[in-house]
Amino acid sequence: MIFNFGKTQWKGSITLFLFLSLLVLSGIPAVAQSPTVWFAPRNQPPTPAPDFMNLFQSNAPWPKAAARVQIFKLFPQFLHAGSDADLQTVFVNLQQRHIALAIEYGLLNPSNPLLCGGKGPQCGQVEGFDGAFLAADLARIKTLGGNLQLVAMDEPLWFGHHSTEPGAPQAPISALAQDIAKQVAIVHSYFPNAMVGDIEPAAGSLGTANWVEQITQWASAYQEAVGVPLAFFHSDVAWQQPGWVTQLTQLQLYLRGQGIPFGIIYDGNFTDSAVQWTTSAEQRFANIESNSQAVPDDAIFESWHPQPLYALPETKPGTMTYLVDRYIAAETVINAIRTSTGLKGALSSKGKSVPGVQLFAYAVDDGVFNIATTPSLTNTVSSGATYALIAVRINTECECNAPANIWLGPTKYIDGTSNTITTTTVVPQSQRIVVPAGQSLAVNSASFPVTPGDTFSFSAPMQLAYSSNNSGYVAVVFLDGAGVEIERLVLPFQAGRQLIGAKTTDQLGQFTITAKPPSSITTFEFNGNTNLRLSSLTLTD
Repeated sequence: MIFNFGKTQWKGSITLFLFLSLLVLSGIPAVAQSPTVWFAPRNQPPTPAPDFMNLFQSNAPWPKAAARVQIFKLFPQFLHAGSDADLQTVFVNLQQRHIALAIEYGLLNPSNPLLCGGKGPQCGQVEGFDGAFLAADLARIKTLGGNLQLVAMDEPLWFGHHSTEPGAPQAPISALAQDIAKQVAIVHSYFPNAMVGDIEPAAGSLGTANWVEQITQWASAYQEAVGVPLAFFHSDVAWQQPGWVTQLTQLQLYLRGQGIPFGIIYDGNFTDSAVQWTTSAEQRFANIESNSQAVPDDAIFESWHPQPLYALPETKPGTMTYLVDRYIAAETVINAIRTSTGLKGALSSKGKSVPGVQLFAYAVDDGVFNIATTPSLTNTVSSGATYALIAVRINTECECNAPANIWLGPTKYIDGTSNTITTTTVVPQSQRIVVPAGQSLAVNSASFPVTPGDTFSFSAPMQLAYSSNNSGYVAVVFLDGAGVEIERLVLPFQAGRQLIGAKTTDQLGQFTITAKPPSSITTFEFNGNTNLRLSSLTLTD
């Protein structure tokens, strides 16, 4: 998987509103039943979940999530590296739980001259090209008692046709389909009833202008070559890229018209902590599925990010099973309007009012009412690090694109072991960072020495308006003795906000704030509870 990018903010719910509005206008019907839940906790490098195998114990602490998961997905790395005993344990336990077994696999074969003929030895040395190992992995699954029911292809159109990275063949769509057909035949030689579907990105501006059209061409070519349509299609969303809303809407409309089940991978952000990651993922599915027409056929939970590392227990925020439990919780919707004296609104779930719960209202920096904030992070200096520097990135090295108008104060790096404080002025305080959308800026400070294993904190005072959200970040970057980057920890540029009030809904699920907010932008948040999903709403005028 590739399209899992930085911190997402639903810009005044504008992105969400556009997505839901397009769905209504397109006439996409609502899903008739609850989505099928696919689950893939970390079972792949660089760091598999330390408690992955604990999922398959009879008393494993995920009974609620396990009862809701219908499909469990393994990655090739686990098929290669897992012991026979571990694989057998997984297969037996999934069968006992009546959970279907799936794999995510790169079916393209680099030895096929249709793809890599005459393109050099590097061709096919990219994601999606594991076809040469397929038969051996399938044989191992079958020998060890697994019943493979679904195969999700790992973005063959993106890596085989679109990508320009070294090793990508940029092969014709017809050649991809012909090659894939051979691997599908191998799948069916071992598991005749296995269903094969695809994962491709809703890439936004990272794709071509006709990216959705290419996907439809690929789906048609696949059906012609294989003899049956794709069994499902899952979108790996580039959440921060302009254009993903339109692409996702068009894909839903096309796929449902073709009778192909459509799914969305709900994930967090690469730089998130475990709790932040599950919260980000919940925000995404809660926002998207607040409209019945936007609910996908399949909801997929997986991570190729550093977090969440742990799968268990389901009661602990920041674990993968916890995220499934959050998906089970009932959706909630906030409605709010401005009044002559302040704000009023209501919280509902499935059309019924939600009394007795607390909501929070925040004034957000709108560029007139300025709110300075000082985000911070704590961590441990990476092994092998000798130096660090402070980096500012706008619309580059972040997969983000927004107009930036930012004041950035001196950053502070505090070594918690030696109590050494390093203060860095990356950009003069008297100057604002002003970069239009579509342009970029990259600035690095001078380096300073660090000690591997030391704890540290990093903070950066900043002020920016809501319109500059998602324009970039300030980061501490750790380097080895040769100046090679080891790790980068970021503080995204986010508009400051100020609490206006915390209100508990009355018996009708309503709340009132009897003071005019100081900003033209107001955000309302319900943080959810055991039975209810979180929700948010931002008024921008």
